[in-house]
Amino acid sequence: MPALYFGIDMPVLDTTPDAAAVQQEAYRRLGGTGRLKIAFDLSNLVRALSEAGIRKRNPGYTAEQAIDALSRQIYPVHAGQSED
Repeated sequence: MPALYFGIDMPVLDTTPDAAAVQQEAYRRLGGTGRLKIAFDLSNLVRALSEAGIRKRNPGYTAEQAIDALSRQIYPVHAGQSED
């Protein structure tokens, strides 16, 4: 039986059904607060990795420039939008 994520039946292609069931039970035991903490931690990790990549590609950037570049990467300005 496929694991359930966000109430959607999605097949887990890289995990055995037994391992997926153990993981699903572990997430269930964490409760909403625990799962939310994991989501925030993962979001912070992705931002840190993105910022590290920006700094590696642009070693002369100041901290402010690196954050500005990260912000532009996350929240791009589309045609017709103001940058204000």
